[in-house]
Amino acid sequence: MTKPKALIWALSALLAATSWGATTKTVKFNTGDEGEIKSITDWGEDATWVNYYNARKSAQYAGSEIDFVRIGFYLHKPYNDDGSLSDAQIEMLDSALKFADMIDSKIPIMLSPNNEKGISDWYKKSDGSARIDRWFNVMQKSREYIEANGHQVVAIEVFNEPDWKKWNMGHKDDLDELLEMCGDWGITRVGPSTLGTQQAEDWFDEIDSNLEAGSTHTLSGTMEQYIDFIDTVKDDKKLFMNPEVHALAEVIVGTEEGIDSACWWDQINEGRAHFMRACQGRRLAYVAVEKNWSAACVYRGPDGKLYGFASTNERDNGIPTSYKFVCEDQAVTYCMEGDPDKGIFRKKGESFEVQAKVAGKGKESITRWFTIVPKKK
Repeated sequence: MTKPKALIWALSALLAATSWGATTKTVKFNTGDEGEIKSITDWGEDATWVNYYNARKSAQYAGSEIDFVRIGFYLHKPYNDDGSLSDAQIEMLDSALKFADMIDSKIPIMLSPNNEKGISDWYKKSDGSARIDRWFNVMQKSREYIEANGHQVVAIEVFNEPDWKKWNMGHKDDLDELLEMCGDWGITRVGPSTLGTQQAEDWFDEIDSNLEAGSTHTLSGTMEQYIDFIDTVKDDKKLFMNPEVHALAEVIVGTEEGIDSACWWDQINEGRAHFMRACQGRRLAYVAVEKNWSAACVYRGPDGKLYGFASTNERDNGIPTSYKFVCEDQAVTYCMEGDPDKGIFRKKGESFEVQAKVAGKGKESITRWFTIVPKKK
């Protein structure tokens, strides 16, 4: 008879094997392949959640690769009786602009509602619709303040994650009307910026005539929905932006589907920065696991070096996935995080395994990246 403790250990081992070993995919590549152009050229960093450590690290790792910063306009307090922004709104804008200045004192700005501080009911009607005049006034005054402080506003999201009721956004027709009111600003109007992919197309269908760029986040929903929505937006002759990227998997897939712009949530760490640069080169291999919301790829960067990446999406949306990278034309050394002192040699055709996973209390996606060094002849 199996002892209880032994049985528990056996079950734990079985569960671990199931979660990590259920999906293993092989990523085959040849170092001499010409590869394909699969790139994103417009990159942003998110400061709607202001964290100066993130600003410093993003500037350190990505520097001139960052094209814009996404900051909030603040609906957490009423504005002044004369229509000017309140002291509380100015204070929050100054905080976000300090973040932007740490990256570049002239960096362009994308505006989005700041959900973290909440949307006051003062900007809503009793039926849940938006007070259009008040909402628009805050956007307009925020834009004027930002540009008076040396930054050009180049894009706007009128609503942020309107499909999640906690954020207290308005209705679809409110979003459409507000976007139309921004039509003469000469900037890129982005939407619907849904939290999940499930409702992205329904919101988009209501507002597409007043948009330059379709968008969604991927914190819920499937990879198939993400891909289908990108296709819908591109078929409508619009740009596609992912305005809040939480996992490298989102942009690995996005490059394949032809998205135009991506903005990182949290800091641009070293792995993210290397992908931003590497994807300007040639893509040599790509594998996606739709049911796991996971993907891996190999690029030859503009610097001539080979880079591998693997990622699964954040939180409950991503399922850990094992990738076996196989070089088919010669022996190579795989260097995790680009560290040659920790290089792992593999003969031609032998596999190098990487786990794409989530970890931590918030189930954050862990960026896996490495350089690939061919054996010297």
